[in-house]
Amino acid sequence: MNSPKNSPKDPHGNRRKPPMDRRRFIHVLAASSAAILAGTLPRAGAAARKAAPPRAAKPFPASMERELRNQEKSIADALKVIRAYELPPGSEPATVFRAMRARRGGR
Repeated sequence: MNSPKNSPKDPHGNRRKPPMDRRRFIHVLAASSAAILAGTLPRAGAAARKAAPPRAAKPFPASMERELRNQEKSIADALKVIRAYELPPGSEPATVFRAMRARRGGR
């Protein structure tokens, strides 16, 4: 863990608080989850149960609706052409994913 003397600085030159270590984070996460489940934090439990209802979306203007339908039709036509294209049997795929090993050390 970094001591305050050796802690990194933010862009303004102020010293930052060292990050929380993993064990402490897991402990805080587990304790807060247990407290919510046990009901000892009534406000958090109530907030979890009471979610805001989704707001109704405003309708689009007619011109925008028309343009959306036009774009959907264009995309559907393009997909129809792509799907109808016959590949010769045994042809190579256009791209093949090959995982690369991670680089170690500096660049």
